[in-house]
Amino acid sequence: MAIAGGACSAYWVRYDADRRWLHVRSTTALRSECPTVEEAIERLHQGEQVTVAGSDMAELRRRMHPDEQAD
Repeated sequence: MAIAGGACSAYWVRYDADRRWLHVRSTTALRSECPTVEEAIERLHQGEQVTVAGSDMAELRRRMHPDEQAD
């Protein structure tokens, strides 16, 4: 998968809207093929599975569950 350093740690993510639960599994992906956080959120709400860059996971979790953040 490593092509000229373009690979990154990533996560396959699926959203269960009924339970408000993110299903996450680690993987490796080309960074250029990972959507932005905004695109990922939109696609997750449409029922799609997305591959999110590892560096974006904290922001994705924060934005998907803003009421669960510590003070």
